[in-house]
Formats: sequence, C-alpha cells, structure tokens
Amino acid sequence: MKIATTTSDFRGYVQTDAEAVRAFEGTGFKHLDYSFYKSNYDGSEFMSNDWVKGVSAAAKEAERLGFDFVQAHSPGNDYFRCDKETVIKGNIRSIEACGYLGIKKLVVHSGRCNDYHGEADWKTYINEVKNFYEKLYPAMENYNVYVCAENYIPSGSDICSFYSGESLMELMEICDHPLMGVCWDIGHANLTGPDQYKDIIRLGDKLQAVHIQDNYGLNDDHICPLFGTVDIDSVMRGLIDNGFTDKGGVFTFEAENIVTRLKSWPNPRNEFGESLANIPTLEAKIKAEILIYEIGKSILTKYNLYED
Repeated sequence: MKIATTTSDFRGYVQTDAEAVRAFEGTGFKHLDYSFYKSNYDGSEFMSNDWVKGVSAAAKEAERLGFDFVQAHSPGNDYFRCDKETVIKGNIRSIEACGYLGIKKLVVHSGRCNDYHGEADWKTYINEVKNFYEKLYPAMENYNVYVCAENYIPSGSDICSFYSGESLMELMEICDHPLMGVCWDIGHANLTGPDQYKDIIRLGDKLQAVHIQDNYGLNDDHICPLFGTVDIDSVMRGLIDNGFTDKGGVFTFEAENIVTRLKSWPNPRNEFGESLANIPTLEAKIKAEILIYEIGKSILTKYNLYED
C-alpha cells in the first residue's frame, strides 16, 4: 500500500504548488494528493484562463523529483453556504485539472446545510446533494475521474449530513453513477465514535479513497495518527476486510496540523507581535513530514502492507 500526503501540508510556507511539491524532497513521500482546497477565489490563477500554468509547473516539479499525484481534493467552498455557481465552477475546474494530471480520484465535499434537521428534512437534503453532484457528471465522464463524497464533521445532533457509512451508501444509491465513490476520513469518523470497522466494511467497493488523520474526539484537529484517539487497528482491519488494500488503495495523510503556525485552523493562537510568526520554520515542518511518513510506514509494515 502506497503512502501519500496532501500538498496543503506546506500551505503558508510556500507561494506556489510547485514549491509545495519541491518541499517534499527528502521527506520519504513520493506520492502526493494535489490540494485545490484554497484555489477557488476571485483573482486566483486556478480559476482563470491561465490555470494550466501553475498546475503544469507543479507537474514538472513532480516529474523531476520522481513523484506522482495519486488523488486530489477540490476547493473547500460549501455548496450550501457559498455561491453555488462558484462552487460548481471550481469543482469542474478541479476535474479538468485531474484530467490534465492523470489523477483518477477527486474528493469533493457534499456540503452541509444547518437548515435541514433530522428525518423530516433528510430526503430534501440528500436530493439537493444529488443535484449538486449531477452537475459534475459531464466533466467526470469526459475526463474519466472518480468523484468521492467524504464523510463530514458532526455539528449538532440532528443536522443532516453524511457522518456514517450507511448514510454515504444511501447517497451512492441515489446518485447511481459508476464514477461516484466515497472518501472515508478517519479523523472525521473519530468525532462520532472510535470503532470505524463496520462503517468501512459497509462502504464496500464504493470506498475509493481515505484521509488519514487523528484528533482527541473533540475537534477536527488533523494531527498525525497515534497522536490522538483514533483506533488505528479498527481502521486497518476494516480497510483490509473491505478489500481496499488489495485494489490499489492509497494510505493518504491529511495530518497537516502535526505542527501549526500561529493562525492555523482549527485552533488559531493569539498573536502578540511578530516574534513567533515564522515558527515553526520550514525546516521544522519538513522534519515533521519525515515523522508523518515514518509513522505511516510503521503502521503499514505492521500489517505487511507497506509499498514504497
């Protein structure tokens, strides 16, 4: 099983995606998840007619270093809380970029609306989500890119969203498209309970991607596995028994907050002047990436799954 991580690990340390790719040299990581998460905003190169320029530069840097892109993440704009046309445009652009880069799997957030609550609103909510994904189908089919819906972070006991394997499979059934799949985020799932085995099994062959991160069961911290309370054995046995590990599944980290800068989400710290603005340094961040890779390698080696 290959180990990957997101290019957003170096967000705040570099100016371009090509520089982010370059920062992984010597960390152990060779397989990358291309993050378009912060790319969908007014004036961004990615949303302009010159979008290929930055993506091409990142691709050339990856080729030079012997890296590859194994999956991607679309912009984080929420369909229910942002301008819908902008969200759709950013996701279609991400699919187009995946086609250019040869990436076959793109994680796309379904969106969460705080106006929908419980069983009474569930049908309305899930049909709106279906309508959103349907707008991406032509691009998915044109570029042969899987779009993976991700399990969400709980926010209120009855707010409609996709927290469980069962709810995600209901979405897969209503969408009923061969290029629709699921990304299971183990950190998000840890906020609903420690035992993820049954959910992972329930996803069956619709499980196309995973996000590997950890927390203490309170916030979506995006720290490294074994730093928090995720039951990694439950996760690994689920991935094995699901068949994900036998069909080219990638162990993809989203542990970008293993060390955090002053204003890093989700726990920004007060800033008293600029004395700590550049802490941790890029050099320290690179060392943290090395640790993430070694932890991933040790986990996969324990299950006889590690692949360089």
